[in-house]
Amino acid sequence: MKRILVGIDGSEISGRATRMAEEIAVRFGARLTLAHVVPPLLLPPDAYGLTLEEIDRQHEAHAGKLLADARAALGEPGVEVDTMVLSGQPAEQLATAAAAPDVGLVVVGSRGRGAVRRLMVGSVSDRLVHISTKPVLVVH
Repeated sequence: MKRILVGIDGSEISGRATRMAEEIAVRFGARLTLAHVVPPLLLPPDAYGLTLEEIDRQHEAHAGKLLADARAALGEPGVEVDTMVLSGQPAEQLATAAAAPDVGLVVVGSRGRGAVRRLMVGSVSDRLVHISTKPVLVVH
């Protein structure tokens, strides 16, 4: 296993998933890729009182902070870590990123920050388990 892809959303469970992925990376000498997916807007940009460019800037800043915090929480020296920000439906984007030949495992939390949305469209982890071509570890 060369690389482990970890879905980051800033939740406590996402943090647990990151720590679990780090433990696995140490054992297998794998690289970690921390990925945050910016979901599509539920309403048109003007409904938020912002321009699309302002919303994009806020999403970028938020994603950067989440990924920096997740990276800072890692404690094992020698684990190589990179980050990526994706846009779209979270499960689909993570599955697409995981399809890279060097990814051996995807790690996500069982529940993230999208509780209301999960009721409408299903959980990201559930969907990812069904569509990913790579093994998915769901951390509780």
